[in-house]
Amino acid sequence: MRYTKEHRAQAKAAIVQEAGRTLKENGFHGVGVDGLAASAQVTSGALYSNFANKEAVLEEVVATQLGIEFAGLADQEPAVRRRLLGDVLRVYLSDLHRENPADGCVMPSLSADVARAGDSVRETYRRRMVDVIATIAPAMPGDEEEQVQQAWTLVASIVGAITIARALPSGDQAQAILDAVLTTALDSIPDERRE
Repeated sequence: MRYTKEHRAQAKAAIVQEAGRTLKENGFHGVGVDGLAASAQVTSGALYSNFANKEAVLEEVVATQLGIEFAGLADQEPAVRRRLLGDVLRVYLSDLHRENPADGCVMPSLSADVARAGDSVRETYRRRMVDVIATIAPAMPGDEEEQVQQAWTLVASIVGAITIARALPSGDQAQAILDAVLTTALDSIPDERRE
């Protein structure tokens, strides 16, 4: 039985969705192809029929999932973009995000793995990061160059905060990092101060 292109595309998207959750939870080297396939409820052969290797799965996860937290900001007026960015930051720098890497952002979970990956994965990561910055920058103050610089600073600080908070035991220190970075991040956005 031959599947339609649409069916194959849907199957591939489902594999990427579940494999992405598994990669974010366990890291690239913490799970094998069989584990990725099992997480997507497919055989290893089905995974290989969609991807050349495990690194190709990582690349597709980066291509489709990196920055989705910020997608709602795109094409918004600056005032709306600032308000939405504040909302995103409150969720991003939360205990819920810290405690649930599988359902969270690609950046704190997989950036170190991307750094060790091949050029194709790293280039896909670079392109997606540039897109994220272009989405966030109009919410920041200053001229275009200053906005881009501040967007990079914001992203680096929130990703770093989640990464460090996840490495610490649950408790006051982990929460203090998230709270401190959230305060600073909100203060960096015009008209989006702490509530």
